[in-house]
Amino acid sequence: MASSGLQILGLALAFLGLLGDIVICALPMWRVTAFIGQNIVTAQTFWEGLWMNCVMQSTGQMQCKVYDSMLALPQDLQAARALVVISILLTLFGLLLAVAGGKCTNCIEDEATKARVSVAAGVFFLVGGVLCLIPVCWSAHTVILDFYNPTLADAQKRELGASLFIGWGAAALLLLGGALFCCQCPKNDHQGAERKRLGYLTEMGQQLLATFLALLGFVGTILVAALPMWKMSAFLGANIVTAQIFWEGLWMNCVLQSTGHMQCKAYDSILALPQYLQGTRALICFSLATAVVAIGLMVVGARCTNFFRDDWNKKAKIGIVAGVVYIIAGILCLIAVSWSAHIIIQGFYNPQVIAAGKGELGACIYIGWVAGFLLVLGGGLFISTYSNSC
Repeated sequence: MASSGLQILGLALAFLGLLGDIVICALPMWRVTAFIGQNIVTAQTFWEGLWMNCVMQSTGQMQCKVYDSMLALPQDLQAARALVVISILLTLFGLLLAVAGGKCTNCIEDEATKARVSVAAGVFFLVGGVLCLIPVCWSAHTVILDFYNPTLADAQKRELGASLFIGWGAAALLLLGGALFCCQCPKNDHQGAERKRLGYLTEMGQQLLATFLALLGFVGTILVAALPMWKMSAFLGANIVTAQIFWEGLWMNCVLQSTGHMQCKAYDSILALPQYLQGTRALICFSLATAVVAIGLMVVGARCTNFFRDDWNKKAKIGIVAGVVYIIAGILCLIAVSWSAHIIIQGFYNPQVIAAGKGELGACIYIGWVAGFLLVLGGGLFISTYSNSC
């Protein structure tokens, strides 16, 4: 009973931490106007958040504006966006594991497996808490450093916003909840046949999960290969054009009018393209071909198929090879996407490039990162189900 109580307490703390994580992600209250020196303005209050900045009038009316350019934001704000979003996703996954591994649920029958799932949930909560703590502390450090910087004008100085304090509280709750879940110790049982059966079902479930993740990554790789949204026109400086949005992809570039009409044109020459775009094309195509091979091997090596049913050792080796091929496909996708992102970011911060030639990271870059991660995760999970069979 005491163990169940600790789990419920840990789950409640982690859930509150998740709510705090979502609040700091959504609210534009990371930095607030500093009322110091001659900069006392009571008619307006300026807020800055992860996605927008806001101006609150003394009448209570608030006007907010989403940031036009991501790459033009400060480094701490760019990193905070990514870390907070990843923290929320990891905590959500940890909550699902916590429910599955809870002593008061019947999702998993085997007590030893249930305890291991609880420990895994605790690890996810701890990682989510650390990822929430890092951006909050980084942003607070930047605000404090600027506040005491004598070279900055008073109008440029900011105070710590409410989101930073909420973030510290949310991170503490996640860390505490994760620590409570990690206290669960797996018990030894001696029910051989029952444990073997449950182990078989658990292994098959892991393989199905790995297959689902890898197939999602494969679909994501197809999307990034097809969609022309790798690089988009940058909205900064005097280059703000709301009537048209320019997209550049692997095979074509497109112009999206404000009326919703899109015109696309395929590239005339492969050799005339930038070197990184030629390399990205090849890497994405190799990633797709490798993933197709991995799918074929996975079907042969999966537990729920009848290929090599009488030779389990050979089936396990094929399954491990399928996982390795999935990981290679994911790495190829990650290299291609990261290479393109590096070139776009480098061009954005290059003072020799005119504003009209600067681009923003398109949706395909983010989809590619997720797809590569899913392929690697699915491949690793598939390998782990066979690691003790060879």
